[in-house]
Amino acid sequence: MAGLILEESESSLAEVAGILGDGGVVVVPSRTNYVLICDAENERAIARVFEAKKRTKFGPLTLAVPRIEDTEKYVGFPEGFGLPELKRIWPAEISFIFDLTYAFSPRMTMGANTVAVMYQRSCALNRLLEVFGRPVALTSANLSGQGNFVVTREKAIADVGGAVDAVLVNDRDDECVDVEAEGVNPSNTIVDFTFERPYLVRDGAYPPSLLLPVIPDLVLDTDAYKAALAERLSVAL
Repeated sequence: MAGLILEESESSLAEVAGILGDGGVVVVPSRTNYVLICDAENERAIARVFEAKKRTKFGPLTLAVPRIEDTEKYVGFPEGFGLPELKRIWPAEISFIFDLTYAFSPRMTMGANTVAVMYQRSCALNRLLEVFGRPVALTSANLSGQGNFVVTREKAIADVGGAVDAVLVNDRDDECVDVEAEGVNPSNTIVDFTFERPYLVRDGAYPPSLLLPVIPDLVLDTDAYKAALAERLSVAL
């Protein structure tokens, strides 16, 4: 049985923001997927997200901010890339991994000292963030281990609907990535800034080629990223 299902409106956005503020967990449409979200500073709510996902392997939550400028409150920017460069790219369907400087619960990052941050184009998630006024922690609204695909309203309700307090829905097809037309991975593109050079982690909904004028030293080879990450983990061990 799914939680409260609400059609997006000014009143329902306010209601869902209140649920988040009370430590609730909700499902909401983003540009790329229906996502499972909670207050990024509520440790119990974060635990509920992992419980709903049935996530057992490493998979930190992403931080979604209500304003681009908020990003610098939570992360450290690398040399040569800051708010001016970020504003040349965002809003967009891309997440950036930065060194974490804010004391979020280790549950959110699964103990990592880095965090992925996102600020997409106009969508229900962004409108909710504007009302809520604080960042949320999120992940796709489906059970873990199913692979990469578009998480629809129906899939989200079937997989996690019974574990959430509300599901916000709308029929704004113009706010969804058209995977068939664009031939893209339905998820956010991801770039990691926590190495000596920035690496492309995932080639997703935002074309990596558009990043090069802003991030000219971006390593586009995702296999190179996997190798760099493996080396980092081996040193840590």
